[in-house]
Amino acid sequence: MAKYIHLVFSDPPETVSDDDYNTWYDAHVQEILSVDGWESATRYAVEGVVGAGGGPPYRFLSLYELSCPPTEAVANLEAANMGSADSYVEKKDADEGKLPLPAWFTAIQFGSWNCTQVSDRITLHITPGDQQ
Repeated sequence: MAKYIHLVFSDPPETVSDDDYNTWYDAHVQEILSVDGWESATRYAVEGVVGAGGGPPYRFLSLYELSCPPTEAVANLEAANMGSADSYVEKKDADEGKLPLPAWFTAIQFGSWNCTQVSDRITLHITPGDQQ
C-alpha cells in the first residue's frame, strides 16, 4: 500500500446511468494518472453500513495511490488545470480532441481527502494459545 493516498468521493446526477458515468470516469482517471505523483487508482461503488443514516452522500470512491506527499501531488494536479471542477472545465474548453467533457459534469458532487499513512499495515496475529 502506498504511503500517501488521495480519496475522491463522487455522486453523479440521477439522470446519468452508472455505466455512462463509470465509462467517462475511467477515462478521466487516465488524465489524472498522467500527472506527476499520481501513480494508480482503484474505483469503488460505495454502500452505507454503520451510521449511514439515509445512505451515503456519495455513490462512488476513487482511491489514488501517490508517489509523493499529497500537497505536492495536488499542486501538480492544479498546475495541470485539474485541481478543481472549475479549472478542469476551463481546461476542457481549451482541450480540443481530448476526452470530451460531458454536459452533466458540473452537476457531479465531489469531495476529496488527502491521506498520509500513520502506521504499518495491521493484520490479525493469533498466538498458538489463542486458537480454538
